[in-house]
Amino acid sequence: MDSTSVRCAPSLLICSICKDYFTDPVTINCGHTFCTPCLCLLWEEAQHPARCPVCRTVSPHIDFKGIISAEGQVHAKKESVAQKLPRSARQVCWIHQALKIIFCPADKSLLCLQCSHFPGHASHVHCPVSQVAEHCREKLMMQMKSIWKNRQRNQRNINKEYDLLRVWQGFVNLRMVMIKAEYPKVYQYLHKEKQKHLESLAIEGKMIFHRLRRNVARMLQMGKLLKRMYEELKEMCLKADVYLLQDLGDIMKRSQLVQVHLPQPVDPQLSAWTITGMSERLNNFRVYITFDYNVRNYHVPLFEDLRHLECRPDHQDLPHSSASSQYTPSWGAQTFTSGKHYWEVDVGNSQNWIIGLCKESWMKRNDMLLNSEGIFLLMCVSVDDHCRLFSASPPLRHYIQRPHGLVGVFLDYEFGIVSFVNVANSSLICNFLSCSFSSPLRPFVCYGPK
Repeated sequence: MDSTSVRCAPSLLICSICKDYFTDPVTINCGHTFCTPCLCLLWEEAQHPARCPVCRTVSPHIDFKGIISAEGQVHAKKESVAQKLPRSARQVCWIHQALKIIFCPADKSLLCLQCSHFPGHASHVHCPVSQVAEHCREKLMMQMKSIWKNRQRNQRNINKEYDLLRVWQGFVNLRMVMIKAEYPKVYQYLHKEKQKHLESLAIEGKMIFHRLRRNVARMLQMGKLLKRMYEELKEMCLKADVYLLQDLGDIMKRSQLVQVHLPQPVDPQLSAWTITGMSERLNNFRVYITFDYNVRNYHVPLFEDLRHLECRPDHQDLPHSSASSQYTPSWGAQTFTSGKHYWEVDVGNSQNWIIGLCKESWMKRNDMLLNSEGIFLLMCVSVDDHCRLFSASPPLRHYIQRPHGLVGVFLDYEFGIVSFVNVANSSLICNFLSCSFSSPLRPFVCYGPK
C-alpha cells in the first residue's frame, strides 16, 4: 500500500503487524485489534503462550469479535484516500479520459460511464467496480478461512502420525516376540513356516513404517503449500480493485485445487497368518464355560471410556467405569488355579466387547481400572466408525483386523500364558507372556451396544 494513504488514515484503522488497513479485523483479550490473517500467521510461529504483538499480554486464544463499525470506517477511508491518489493508465478510459468505475461481468472488462452505454455493452448488467471488488474480497476471505481450517486439520494429522511413528517399530517388535513364542508349541517341521511368517511380518511392518514416514512428509509439504497459498490470498486481498478483478480467477482455482489433495492419516493393519495346527492343539484343552449370573458388579469398563484410550507407554489417564444398563457383564462360574484351558466366545459382528480373565479381587473393586494388576483382557472398541483392538493390562492397541464370530481364549496357568485366537482363520490375535499367577482366575465377558 502507498505510504501516503497509510499516513492519511487514522491509526485505529491500521493493523500494527502489516501496517495496512485491516483485513477481517479481530480483537483479542487485551483489546488490541489486528488483521485475522496477520494474527494467525504471527501466532503460528510464536512460542506458547501466544502474546499480543503490541502490549505483550498473554492471550491464550483469539476472541473472534466482529468489528462492523471498524470495517465500515476502513472501507470508507479506503475510498476517500483512493480518490486523492493519482490514477494509473489502466484506471482511466483512453477514449473519454474518464475514470473506469463500471465493471461488465459479461466480458470481465472495466468501463467508464460513457462506455457502458455503447451498443456493445448497453444490454449488459453492470455493477460498480468497488461493489464487485468487495464481493471478490469476501470470496477471498472465505477461501482463506477454508485454507486455514484445512491447514490446522493437516497439523493435527501430522501430530497423530508422529505419535504412531514413535510407537510403531516397538509394536512391530513386540508382535514378533508374540509370534516367536507361539511356534515352539508346535512340531519341528513348522520351522520354515515360522521363518516365512516372521520375514513377511518384518517386511510388512517396514513397508507400513515407510508409508507412515512418506505420509508425514506429504503432510509437512502440504502444510507449507497451504501456508503459501494463504499468504497469496492475503496479498490478493490488499491489491487495488483493478488488479484484484483481473487476477482473481487463477488464484481461486489454485487454492481450491490444493485443498482437494489434502493427505489423510494412515490407518495401518498387519496381516494375520494362519498358524498350522494351532486350533487342533488348543482343542485338546477345551473346556465349556458357564456363567454365573448371580455374580454381578455393575462397575464395569464402559466403552465410552475405552474410546479415549491412548496407546502410549507413559499414559496415565487410563479409563475407568460407572454403571450403565447398556452393558451385560458376566463372570464365569468356574475359576482356574492350575492346568491348561481353552474355550471360545462368539462375539458375532458386535463392535464393542471385552473377553478374557481376571482375578476375583478385580471384579469386587468399585473403580476397576484397566491398568490394574491381574486382568488379562482383549477389547474391541468402535471409535469414529472404526473398530480397534486393545489388550489390558497394560493397555495396548493392536494394529490387526478385528475378529468376527468365535474368539478363542487359552490359559496355561503353570507357564503364565494367556492367548487370544481368531478361530475363523486359526491366527494369533495377541497373547500375554511370562505372567505369574498366584490366585484364582475367572473368565470375564462384557458386551456393549452394537
